[in-house]
Parts: sequence; C-alpha cells; structure tokens
Amino acid sequence: MTDYAVVVMTAMIQGDGGPHTAISLAERTGLPAPTVSKILKLLARDGLMASHRGATGGYRLARAPDAINV
Repeated sequence: MTDYAVVVMTAMIQGDGGPHTAISLAERTGLPAPTVSKILKLLARDGLMASHRGATGGYRLARAPDAINV
C-alpha cells in the first residue's frame, strides 16, 4: 500500500493542481478505484491530503510538494 500511496501522490503532483477524485486518479495511475479511495482516506487522515466535498470536491495535497518527505 505504501508503494501505491507514493504513486497516487506523484500523480497528484503531476496533475493540474485542481482537486482530484479517486476515479480520476485510478484512471491516471492504472490502480483499482477502491484501492485509490482507501489510500486517499488514509492520507487525509494522516494530514497529507485535504478532502473537499461537493460537486467540485475531491482531494488536494495538504502541503506543498516540496514540504512532503517520503
């Protein structure tokens, strides 16, 4: 799961900067959507992601990419 989390976070950094959904990240990374959803929830719980609800919601990095260490 740690490897998948790094892949998901890398895909977010390379994205357009807008909020990303689990579905869009699953398509971009080739990972199963349920796995991406679980990873996003864990990363949000640990403060690495921020989640936003609603029609334009999704997940964003909680900090600048250069402030996140692996």
